[in-house]
Amino acid sequence: MIRMRHVMLALLSGLATLIFQANAWAVTQTFGAGSAVSVVNGTADFESVGSLFDNPYLEGGMAFSRTDLSFNNNGCGYAGCVGHVGFVGFSGNYMYGTGNGYFEMMATGGKVFRGLEFTIGTGFFNSFQSVTWEAYSSGVLVGSGFLPSVAAGTIIGLSDLVGFDLLRYTDNGFGTFSAPAFDSVRAQFDVSTVPLPAALPLFATGIGLLGWLAQRRKQKRVGLAVS
Repeated sequence: MIRMRHVMLALLSGLATLIFQANAWAVTQTFGAGSAVSVVNGTADFESVGSLFDNPYLEGGMAFSRTDLSFNNNGCGYAGCVGHVGFVGFSGNYMYGTGNGYFEMMATGGKVFRGLEFTIGTGFFNSFQSVTWEAYSSGVLVGSGFLPSVAAGTIIGLSDLVGFDLLRYTDNGFGTFSAPAFDSVRAQFDVSTVPLPAALPLFATGIGLLGWLAQRRKQKRVGLAVS
């Protein structure tokens, strides 16, 4: 009986390990247009200035929100202040905030990001900044990155075969003064799916093995009773 229990526990432990490995997340960070998005399903360029006060702001199947970042940027508005070198390469309007917080980009309508690309900038008087990002799926951190020196106007790409539904982005790290800006967001969406069904064949195999072990144990008992 004890041996049988050990076998079952070992089998279930092995199944859990296989399921975890089969559904492991791997968000890849790249640079350049087309590096993370092969098919554009949604875009956001932030030209509707009057709507940018909404939190979240909705455009292109995405929701954009601020946490501990300003809206008026000391009178500079969303397009930044004249003379900010960090905004070279941007055109028209774009998202920009100052404070001790971050932006969030979220896929809406039950979708997930398979790929996400956007142009970065900063409100500081320089053309390089650090970049910090975190990717989440259903509230669980599934990827993160820190880039110590990135030129304004660089296109950052993030992709994942399984998908993520939310990205946090800022410069100079979370919880310190920052002035993140971004524009020209391009997204490749997929319908959100629960990763578990992909591991159902593993469950079926495990159940089959447990059934086989139970049958063997039953046959052994019958054999002992006959003898």
